[in-house]
Amino acid sequence: MITKRWSMALGSIAAASMLLTACAPTDDSGGGEGNADSGPVTLTYWDFLDPSQDNPRAKALRDNIAGFEDANPDIDVDLSVVSLGDMISRIPQAAAAGQAPDVFKMFTPQVPQMAAGGAYTPLPEAATEVDWLRPADTLAGPDGQQVAVPYEYRTCALYFNQKILDEIGATAPTTYDEVVDVATKAAAAGYTGFGTGFSDTDNSAIIATFFDCFMSQVGQDIWNEDGDVDYAGEKANEFGDFLAELRDANALGGSVVSDSYSTVTDGLANGTVAMAVLGTERIVTYGASNPDIKWSALPTASTGDQTGATLGWTMGIGAGSDQVDAAWKFIEYMTSAEAAAAMATGGEVPSRASSYDAPFFSTPEADTVNSIAEYVESNSEPHAYGDNWIAVATGLSQAGQALYLNDLSGSEFISTAQDAANN
Repeated sequence: MITKRWSMALGSIAAASMLLTACAPTDDSGGGEGNADSGPVTLTYWDFLDPSQDNPRAKALRDNIAGFEDANPDIDVDLSVVSLGDMISRIPQAAAAGQAPDVFKMFTPQVPQMAAGGAYTPLPEAATEVDWLRPADTLAGPDGQQVAVPYEYRTCALYFNQKILDEIGATAPTTYDEVVDVATKAAAAGYTGFGTGFSDTDNSAIIATFFDCFMSQVGQDIWNEDGDVDYAGEKANEFGDFLAELRDANALGGSVVSDSYSTVTDGLANGTVAMAVLGTERIVTYGASNPDIKWSALPTASTGDQTGATLGWTMGIGAGSDQVDAAWKFIEYMTSAEAAAAMATGGEVPSRASSYDAPFFSTPEADTVNSIAEYVESNSEPHAYGDNWIAVATGLSQAGQALYLNDLSGSEFISTAQDAANN
């Protein structure tokens, strides 16, 4: 039984300052780096999940922290629940003030941005020797040193409501042209044919994640060698043309300019959205909440394949941590085979290849997560990100709003998004 301070982070500047003070790294033993074995240690840890909630992912986090503390009785984990948006704005500030958490989670595209802001302590050499399911060398800082490791994996997939497709006499599309055709029919029947959103809520996650995977599919880099956003051209234009065709067919939601990731996922769950491209982390949830929701590999583009981007949550050690050895021990445990089975119950794909040798993954209960893991391994590739992903994502949401409200063409959408990211 763990007794913890599950502190919910607040968004105001005053609350941020209080939390930075409350979450300053604590060194109970009075030692420095590497003191995990010299006496009691308290690790400060920031995670977006609230372990007090009643859902599989929250329970897995709660159980795994308890398991780590049982295995390491001299290390206590002090968890603060902090949203991704708050982490992005506050962790660099905390690092500059010498008050970064010892360990924190961060979404893959934001790792270089956090590293450029001085948020991380470079990981020990042992991090490069782990049997990660996908290469992890892109999780690096400006100097090329690895600063984070994958906690779980996901990529993009096509979700569709089989009941709606049956109603309109359609089959699951396998190309983006077919997606437009099916979405048009679904819209004519009164549904949102294809769910996406141009809101900048949650760092424009809904459109930015889709764009990231599409660029991977067509083999288009987002940044040039100088670090400038530079993707406009024929390959990227196909993404813009796809959105413009959906708009012209009235197949986008009527509130697409303000729709966010949660809006689209809720629409799929309640049967008002026919299709969407989302992350694979939703597969288990949909399987439990709405059995009509099915998933398949990404549709193919005219110049690409079905290989999207490898995404997911990562774990790293905060800048200036006095508990590097204990922090790495915690990260090792949280990504280990011991923790993997608990993670998998919530649909998260464990990041180590050896985790799948654990007995749980040979049981019927693991069939879904095994299929997701196989899909991630065969249909996604990790790639390096620039240190301005938020600007890229915001540019896409702004250009998407203009595409819908001002009838931009697909190529105009792409050039507008690129210009916004570089300004």
